[in-house]
Amino acid sequence: MKGIEAILYYEGPAMAVLGISVVFVALIVLALIISQLHKTLFFWENKKLYFNKARLMFSSSEKTREPPAPGPYFDDIYESARQINLLVRTMGEPFSLPRLIRQAENIGISHAHSTISHLIVNNLIVPDRKGYFLWNQQACDRLLRQGKESR
Repeated sequence: MKGIEAILYYEGPAMAVLGISVVFVALIVLALIISQLHKTLFFWENKKLYFNKARLMFSSSEKTREPPAPGPYFDDIYESARQINLLVRTMGEPFSLPRLIRQAENIGISHAHSTISHLIVNNLIVPDRKGYFLWNQQACDRLLRQGKESR
């Protein structure tokens, strides 16, 4: 037996089709792996986040923690008034409130929005009716005197 007769006898066409099929399936699988590789790498880089989410999903609901009690509105209004007073002096008057908040956050004053809001409520920061604000030094001095007396 030689030639085409041997190929047909030993099922050559079936093996050729099977070989081509294996190669194409392998190429398709490789293309899918490459197309989804970015998701795998993202998961690998953020695995702590996903493990924490999974742990929260499968943790028992009996151990539900109560939300922490809200903290005090201000740590120390006297210290906040002193810090904002110094900041306003460096900025100059009249000043823009968004700029004051941004500067307060830049120097590390915690809860800058709340702190400045509380100073506005206590009339330490007053509007000038032109869109800017002024520092009320008399109210600041009165507040700081009260703080020294109470300590």
